[in-house]
Amino acid sequence: MRILIIGAGPTGLGAAWRLKELGHQDFLVLERNSYVGGLAASFLDPQGFTWDFAIHVAHSHYHYVDRLLQTVMPDGFLTHERRSWIHTQRTFVPYPFQYNFRHLPEQARRECLDGLLARPAQLPHGPANFEEWILASVGPGIAKHFMVPYNTKLWTLPPAKMNCRWLGDRVPETDVERVRANIRDERDDVSWGPNHVFQFPRTGGTGQIWQNMAKSIGSERIRMSSAVVGIDAQARTVQLSTGEKLHYDHLISTMPLDQLTSMAGCSTLAPAAAQLRHTRVQVVCIGLPMPIPPVLQDKTWIYCPDVTSMFYRITPFSTFSPAHTPDPARFCSFMCEVATPGQDAMHPEQKLANQVMEDLNQSGLLTFRPADARVFHLHSDYGYPIPTLDRDEALAALLPALQGKNIWSRGRFGAWKYEVANMDHSVMQGVEVVNRILLGEPEETLPHPTKVNDGKQ
Repeated sequence: MRILIIGAGPTGLGAAWRLKELGHQDFLVLERNSYVGGLAASFLDPQGFTWDFAIHVAHSHYHYVDRLLQTVMPDGFLTHERRSWIHTQRTFVPYPFQYNFRHLPEQARRECLDGLLARPAQLPHGPANFEEWILASVGPGIAKHFMVPYNTKLWTLPPAKMNCRWLGDRVPETDVERVRANIRDERDDVSWGPNHVFQFPRTGGTGQIWQNMAKSIGSERIRMSSAVVGIDAQARTVQLSTGEKLHYDHLISTMPLDQLTSMAGCSTLAPAAAQLRHTRVQVVCIGLPMPIPPVLQDKTWIYCPDVTSMFYRITPFSTFSPAHTPDPARFCSFMCEVATPGQDAMHPEQKLANQVMEDLNQSGLLTFRPADARVFHLHSDYGYPIPTLDRDEALAALLPALQGKNIWSRGRFGAWKYEVANMDHSVMQGVEVVNRILLGEPEETLPHPTKVNDGKQ
């Protein structure tokens, strides 16, 4: 049985790892880039700074992934306690916002608390969209000061146009008595979340995980710089940009689902594929010739909801590992993430960098001379798969139809489910689809997001 895998990101490598683990020999991974890791790759720039594409952390919902990481990373990881913050109204608020808004100015703090206390006991029909969920969960004050502006900035569309089925362990629900106690005791409440403690590679960034994994799978099983440009679902062949055609019995694809549908010539599925929405992401990577400022030393990443800055998140990346800069005593580094709608053009790089650096200085987050900055750019046409109101309807039409042709679309953009789009989820989507193809075992991650996110699997 010949199995082809499109993409050497976490899902494709997870599938290849499982195939090798099961002793299946007849498989090949096709990767269009010259590097592995997909959106979880890392890059060394000419100035000696290491960068991730946005921020990824190694926390896992699966014992299987824990064991895999221990195997491919024998030198181990650095362990960090997550210290996420929100920067708004020139003030730092610990994450989750709804438990720590006591740090806001008095008027905003009062609006948040009053709104929380005035929430309806329950909606008569349940929330119809993400905005209704926000208002029902945290009230209009927290919605106004964080939840709506941040999510609009991140997703590039209003929360009213998103479903709320994706939330799971992504957004904490709110205990009012706990909030009151935090205000009364002036206590920061920061322990929520599945990645409260996380691991990070000592060197090489997140991409080191996938480089090591690819080496273990073997170069003879992964063909680099091999872009798939055509799929004949009836003949079960893929065509590469070189013109070469390869046969498959089963095709595991991690390319974006809308592209796959078009490439496979599934014209009847085009209306469903057109319903899928995504963001584009640009990362402005900034290295500075100075130690990291004391106010940022205790922060792993910072959410930025204010419309006065372009970026939705900033990561002081040099705090993750001293190996991320040429000299940690002399340099620090930051990644600033900017989102645009998938159908819009990206910002010109130099113009974007100039605006981001101006916003950093104007916001009070950082003070530096732009002329001193070492700037590196990363971008992806596909950043976040958006859980729109009609997403599940589209997926219900697309995924089974493709599976009927022995095409298994999995991964962050292959399955288009943000709620199971972390690195660990992506690896397990690859592992589980192989188990389904070879062993007849049912998948868990893709069909049951709530179950896999509720606890260790």
